[in-house]
Amino acid sequence: MLRTLVLVAQLLAATVVAILVRVARRAFSGPAVPGWNWDVELKAVALRSFIMSAAVHPDPFARAKLEGRLDPPLPRRLRGAMRIEHTTVAGVPVERHIRNGSGTELTDAATILYFHGGGYLAGSPATHRRFVANLTWAVGGTAIVPDYRLAPTHPFPAAVDDGVAVYRALLASGTDPNRIIVAGDSAGGGLTLATMLRLRDEGDPLPSGAIVFSPYTDLEHTGNSIYRNIATDYLPILHPIRPLHEYLGDHDPRDPYASPMYGDYARIPPLLIFAGGREMILDDSIRLAAKAEADGCAVTLHVADDMYHVWPALLPNHAETLKLLAMCREWVSSRVPSAP
Repeated sequence: MLRTLVLVAQLLAATVVAILVRVARRAFSGPAVPGWNWDVELKAVALRSFIMSAAVHPDPFARAKLEGRLDPPLPRRLRGAMRIEHTTVAGVPVERHIRNGSGTELTDAATILYFHGGGYLAGSPATHRRFVANLTWAVGGTAIVPDYRLAPTHPFPAAVDDGVAVYRALLASGTDPNRIIVAGDSAGGGLTLATMLRLRDEGDPLPSGAIVFSPYTDLEHTGNSIYRNIATDYLPILHPIRPLHEYLGDHDPRDPYASPMYGDYARIPPLLIFAGGREMILDDSIRLAAKAEADGCAVTLHVADDMYHVWPALLPNHAETLKLLAMCREWVSSRVPSAP
């Protein structure tokens, strides 16, 4: 407990210093991006400071231990409308997001299988609970959020194995694949795509479609946007090289199940891709969309010009987030038949 409190104090101190420096800089030079208000800019600064401080902590599992204690409430407007249940699916711990008053009629709504982000090294259903709740409520239905295994304790392909196992268990329980939407952000977006590629390759029934937010699709990190947008994103400068070693080890980074940008998207269901124009891995989304479309996959790519990595999870009330949720609702309603 004491070590956790010390870690929290260190992270808070580093974050406060970073925020004060940015406030002073903005006072003299203006915002880093002309369209950014204080909330947008300071959240980016705070999160980068937090991630970098945790990354250099002497205890390599310190961040995971801290995240393991998180238990955030649902967004205030949804606390009476939704509930969270904790269970397991195919031996994998999951959070289930359910609309209150829903029961057997859930078979008539969309089921979102959502994979959280975190570079395959961090994150949990709890860290993404608020965003998944907003997304689930916006599109209507229920959500399953696996607490899939993370590196370095469980390197590639453990996360993909868990994703495939949970999906197959949903089908075995009677869930219609035509009512499943697989979704995820960052590494979870990459895991979404890798899961669908492997399901296709192994002959499983495929979901109705997939939604990915700032997907991490190139673990070789060859996109120029990593350097072009380094000043307008919160991913720490050294972060891009870490998953390549800790998640993959000596495995080929161009394996499509690790870097889905290199996959073949023939017979893959439609994709809805969101990316921020100011994020470091913007090229991961752009090149993925081009590759998938060339392979015959139906792709919708939306780039929010002034947004950074996975902005809807950090800026729930921003106009671009509300636009994104509306687009998700419309897209899902076009893919999943409406309840009778």
